[in-house]
Amino acid sequence: MSAVLSNTCQQTKESSKRNEIARRRWKILARALQRSSEGETNEDEDVSVRRFTSFHLFAMKLLPSYNNSTSSVASWSEYSVVVAREKYSIFIRHPFPNFTATELMGFNNTGNICIWPSEEVLAFYALCNLQQFAGKTILELGGGSTCLAGLFLAKYSSAFKIHLTDGNESAMKNVQYIVDRNFPQGNDRLVCSVLEWGSFWRLAVNQHIKPYDIILSADCLFFDEARNDLVETIWTVLSENGTAFVMAPQRGDTFDKFRQEAKARGFICSSKKHYSDHVWNRHLQVKQNCDYDENIHYPLLLILKKSMPAEIGDQFNL
Repeated sequence: MSAVLSNTCQQTKESSKRNEIARRRWKILARALQRSSEGETNEDEDVSVRRFTSFHLFAMKLLPSYNNSTSSVASWSEYSVVVAREKYSIFIRHPFPNFTATELMGFNNTGNICIWPSEEVLAFYALCNLQQFAGKTILELGGGSTCLAGLFLAKYSSAFKIHLTDGNESAMKNVQYIVDRNFPQGNDRLVCSVLEWGSFWRLAVNQHIKPYDIILSADCLFFDEARNDLVETIWTVLSENGTAFVMAPQRGDTFDKFRQEAKARGFICSSKKHYSDHVWNRHLQVKQNCDYDENIHYPLLLILKKSMPAEIGDQFNL
């Protein structure tokens, strides 16, 4: 009986914590959807408003012919970029912001709003290092409604397996639409599923909780209460010789706190501010924009490993 009561209390605490987290995340959704002009942060440092939108690393072209049948719920665009004289493109579906109360109270819904600058930069970084993903198993955590980096790798790299995840069901439904559109004949190397960092080890999902060679994550350091869950998830699913690439802005002390917690967990951590000449030059250009704040917009690159063979650092110019 005591065990049952203990489990019930634990479940109640978890439910209460989730509701509080959801309420705080709704602030982000509300401000982003209303396009508030109050600035990026206020007294609640967890609230963020999307004013600076993009480094314009990718060209975006609306697809009117495809939008005719889906215009009431979503729009489709082609995202393209030229890297080393090679053009890469993918079709992306953007759902219109019409969230239900259930969706708003669900696991982190911020990824349903837009493609954030860190996601854009991570995808560009991946395309600049395609050869390093050959034969690797890749997991994208917190990929939002597009999983942009993972999708580009699924289309253009020779990775062995790519697994796209987010903790929000609506986000992953949208990713599935994108996968079906870009891979109409299917792609047996690509898997999509919902994955919540804080509860994945309690779920019967062992079929996809296996060690991965590379983990990708963009702008997932935002919430203090999720920090430990993300660190533990990366530690659990990263292979002994694997590498995690985490893109996120400094945003106050959130980046440093995550790095400290990862280091305390046992990770070998290294961070880079200048990891791409092209991204760095764009950063210098947009610094003249009054809506741009380096602290909350420019993504730093954090590399996590359980061990650091020299050749890994050489491969990725670390």
